[in-house]
Amino acid sequence: RELVGAGKDIESAYWELVVKDIQDTCKLLEPIYNETDGEDGHVSLAISPKLANDTKGTTEAAKWLHNMVGSPCVYMKIPATDESISSMKEVISLGISVNATLIFCLPKYEAVIDAYLDGLESCGMTDLSKVSSAAAFYISRVDVTLDKKLEQIGTTEALDLKGKGAVAQAVLAYQLYQKKFSGPRWERLENRGAKKQRLMWASTNVKNPSYPDTFYVNSVIGPHTISTFSVQALHAFMDHGILSRTLDAKVSEAQDIYNEIEKLGIDWSSVGSQLEHEVLDSFTKSFDNVLECMQKKAMNIYSFQKHV
Repeated sequence: RELVGAGKDIESAYWELVVKDIQDTCKLLEPIYNETDGEDGHVSLAISPKLANDTKGTTEAAKWLHNMVGSPCVYMKIPATDESISSMKEVISLGISVNATLIFCLPKYEAVIDAYLDGLESCGMTDLSKVSSAAAFYISRVDVTLDKKLEQIGTTEALDLKGKGAVAQAVLAYQLYQKKFSGPRWERLENRGAKKQRLMWASTNVKNPSYPDTFYVNSVIGPHTISTFSVQALHAFMDHGILSRTLDAKVSEAQDIYNEIEKLGIDWSSVGSQLEHEVLDSFTKSFDNVLECMQKKAMNIYSFQKHV
């Protein structure tokens, strides 16, 4: 009501409300951020999904929002489209922390890591300890798409691979993480205080009711990773989940599964591109729906003020 009364357009009002929300959340989590020396206690603020294919627009939006929030706790949430990965490097080089989201395949994940490393190397700050990042790798959505393709192939070999692909790829993503964040290149950055970009498991909810409800969370537990939970999934895991280091327990088996799926003619990068477009489209629709709802509220306020 105040923002509409002040003559703000709908999208400007949206961002003011969002920034205030994020600032309040940052204040709540700041003690955790300070206690862990910036390892935990972050809050993500998503860039407009409409900018996902606009490198310059994403960079400018990240700079503006980071400045508006004004907290070291905040992560700029940027989708891992080809165009936005280019902006990640620029944003990181400016000392702005990033949550790289919408990662569905290994080649895209490697590009995200490289953008982070390139950004850190380009950063003019002597101490890099205040810059950090998370890479949100999606899991259950990958199986939804893979399982459909395996069912279409329909052979015994293909059907035996259902429900195995997403976790296998996650296991290999962790191997890639360990490889990229070791060796001389990383050690030079670490000497400047750099933090590893943590792998974050997104989409851990089980979408196929025939799979156990803690299946994905149980399968990707390992050091220096983050798991995202819905409240329902968290309660299920607390009740009957198995807390055990599973992420690197069966690496060779994961590689075999990954290779077998590829041999059946399923291209992992194509699956990743398909999911990226589908989920980005859903994010854009959600963003538009919020603005539409706010527009209706604004019209009601105008109508009320006019009536009064």
